Amino acid sequence: MRRAAFVNIVNLLPAPIIMRYVFTIAILLLSITTAYCQAKNLESLESTVIDLVRSDKILGVQLLIGKGGQILLERHFGVLSANNVSSVNAETQFCIGSCSKPLASATILTLVHDKRLNLDTPINTLLPEFDNIEVAGRGTADRNPSLRELLSHRGGIYSQKLEMNKRQTRYIRDFKLTLEDAVKGIANESLISIPGTDYAYSGAGYCILGRVAEVGTNQSFEALFQAKIAQPLKLQRTTYFPNPSDPNIATGSANGKLNPQTPHLSKPFNLPLIGGSLYSTARDSARFARMVINKGSLEKNEILSKPSWDDYTQLHFEGKIYGLGWTLKMNNRRTIEVSHTGALASSRASFRINLESGIFAIALYTLTDPSVSADTGRRLNAAISAVTSSQD
Repeated sequence: MRRAAFVNIVNLLPAPIIMRYVFTIAILLLSITTAYCQAKNLESLESTVIDLVRSDKILGVQLLIGKGGQILLERHFGVLSANNVSSVNAETQFCIGSCSKPLASATILTLVHDKRLNLDTPINTLLPEFDNIEVAGRGTADRNPSLRELLSHRGGIYSQKLEMNKRQTRYIRDFKLTLEDAVKGIANESLISIPGTDYAYSGAGYCILGRVAEVGTNQSFEALFQAKIAQPLKLQRTTYFPNPSDPNIATGSANGKLNPQTPHLSKPFNLPLIGGSLYSTARDSARFARMVINKGSLEKNEILSKPSWDDYTQLHFEGKIYGLGWTLKMNNRRTIEVSHTGALASSRASFRINLESGIFAIALYTLTDPSVSADTGRRLNAAISAVTSSQD
């Protein structure tokens, strides 16, 4: 009887009202399903991290997942190093490796906005040591790489993803060098391709960018980064030069000992590897991610202007989906996600930011040995991707 009465009532309702109720119920069910899937993905990510720590692959880790200004998950596991079993906490600094590149790129773009640099100016305009640079097997280059090309890894500068000679390795791994000396050394190396053509991931190229910024402003890149990015965003634990006596820095291992290639262990420590040696925390990195999601602003502070943010999140060259400091995920030429991973010595990092849903993930961690890097990174990045790919 009740069912029949309900059916009769429904039959009396106008079709638009019925459709409105159906649509509302469908949205509600979708929201419940999405929330359930997101919760399961967060649970799976946390479980993966715990397993990697317990299986002696990760020494210490910070994990932070957020959506807009909301923290969905924040965890710290493990110890500071093999020599210091103090627990990792929210203030522990980690070397974030190549996740430095998005922050370095943002710094460069603020200087472009201020008209102190130009994305399309050849680097020898400010660095005459590159005047007669050669392309391997082709003679003197017709022109120098531009800042836009270096930010996108299209400058023809040698790549650490390919075989490097001892000199090339030293310029991006010897932290006793100054940035000026490292870049002068890089200028003596031949380009591996014509600027603007082939993609070749290059940490050396980002060192050149840093030196261009220094010469163009007469300030150190660390000072520029602090003034343009860290201080406005209140990144209190993010720097190229952490205090070596700070007791709360995570250090990974190699062959059962502290990995000697970790930047802050260098004495002296002079070289800011512009695209590879920032130190940060997950909380600081999350504030940076929120700025990116908010199209260049955070808490009413504009860090990147609208034109700068557009440049920052767009594809500038066909082929490899890499923009100005980010790997891009695109849909119909629209960027829907930006991401980067980082690896230096036994330190690792992963940033992933979904520009549509507002979900972001930050993972900073150290390894028990570089030999476990591939499997550890694969498992962790897959779990992170599942979280950030969740839809509203």
